[in-house]
Amino acid sequence: MHIPYLYKKIKEKFDFVTSECTIEKQGGDSCFIFEGEEGFCPHLRKYACEHIADILAIGYKYEYFNKRLFLPLLDEKERDLLVTALVAADYPEDRRYVCRRLDGMLNCSLDGVFAFRLSELKSRWQEIIDYIPADFGKYSLEGFLDYVIGDSDGKAYLKDGKVYDENYRLLDKSELIGERSVIAELLLAGVNFVYCFGETEEVTKLFLKKYYKEKVVFC
Repeated sequence: MHIPYLYKKIKEKFDFVTSECTIEKQGGDSCFIFEGEEGFCPHLRKYACEHIADILAIGYKYEYFNKRLFLPLLDEKERDLLVTALVAADYPEDRRYVCRRLDGMLNCSLDGVFAFRLSELKSRWQEIIDYIPADFGKYSLEGFLDYVIGDSDGKAYLKDGKVYDENYRLLDKSELIGERSVIAELLLAGVNFVYCFGETEEVTKLFLKKYYKEKVVFC
């Protein structure tokens, strides 16, 4: 799902450029190739690196935590909430680290970068995993969510099941951890104030009332 995400983001951004943009199969791997006008190459490379960093700092991190955390007291939805919140908590710092490790690369293997160029970052992730006890339960989860949301900044708009940032740009990073989710999108966006327009799904509404409290407005 990561290569199609990168394809979509670059096609949206550079659709005006005369280019060839393809996804190819190479053995069991998917390969994304973009060839455009030479003058746009530095901009394309920078933009691609930023979204590759998102893939690694969100999608790969989610899988890393999800495979290694032992949380018998949490059900599937609670576990997913915790892993998403753990990804969101250090996302800006993780993304900057990955961008530095991608600097100067002309060709990029996602699995290769993750395996060989992010050792320091993965060590920090493992320290977090080792710190979370097996008896981490519902009340610990609620306290952690309060902390993550309380430490966030900025605002978002919710309408028709979609989340937009304060500049009214559609947010879609939750696609990197599975199906698009309003709650995951809000956590990954790091916002602490939400404006809701129109009907809001009941599960989302309950989450917003519980964790955003006076920082959510239903219009």
